[in-house]
Amino acid sequence: MKLFIAIDDTDNRESIGTGRLSRMLAESLTKNGFLQAGRVTRHQLLVHPAIPYTSHNSSACIDAVVKESSLDDIADFSRSFLRNHFHEGANPGLCICRQETVPRELPIFGARAQREVIDLDEAKLLAGNLDCLIWWDGPTGQGCIGAMSAVGLRSTNNDGSYIGLDGIREIGGIKTVGEILNMTAIDRICDLDGHELPHGEMVDTQDWVRPILKKGRVVLELIRINGHWRASHQKKAKRDKNKCASPVDALK
Repeated sequence: MKLFIAIDDTDNRESIGTGRLSRMLAESLTKNGFLQAGRVTRHQLLVHPAIPYTSHNSSACIDAVVKESSLDDIADFSRSFLRNHFHEGANPGLCICRQETVPRELPIFGARAQREVIDLDEAKLLAGNLDCLIWWDGPTGQGCIGAMSAVGLRSTNNDGSYIGLDGIREIGGIKTVGEILNMTAIDRICDLDGHELPHGEMVDTQDWVRPILKKGRVVLELIRINGHWRASHQKKAKRDKNKCASPVDALK
């Protein structure tokens, strides 16, 4: 059985962040015998003053290959995990769905969440009408929006960057294209025009390799700068947690 297991923690100042929490959940599900494998993608949603977030307003989805476990057992474990890592004021959400039966409403919902502010009551009403396991907690339950969006966006096979993938967090320094392909689960390394790079080309990994999901494949897109290839995107600096936890706070 293959599942999408998505979370959004709608972080506060003390929480560890949705990205890290999703990787921890995937690792914990695997260690406890629920999953055979679990790759994790990050999905960027709209950044807007009306939407609470800590740093980037993203949610995350685990592409899970499940062992002989029931969906209910995985859901119970995931809910307990989120409760055990709950920080006061956070609003975690969880969405679990079989990959072959993702409701057609979810990709549409996810695309909307990338360009507009979604009404929370609308999201909860939709959640009640879908054949997915959707759960939320906290003062508002705002995390259901991000969790549902992540499942929808991941199901398109054409959205998200990998934050949990074999090899990408262990690789660093200057490497050849061939070395990166051998050391990771990346499928293709190419330039922004889609041309695959020769295995001997040198890449400055900047100790931060985050391929994207593109047309169903794990793709690392690179640009050439100062004689080296490097990622076309930079690591995003996190918001200072000593400052406001969301743009909403900044307006108060």
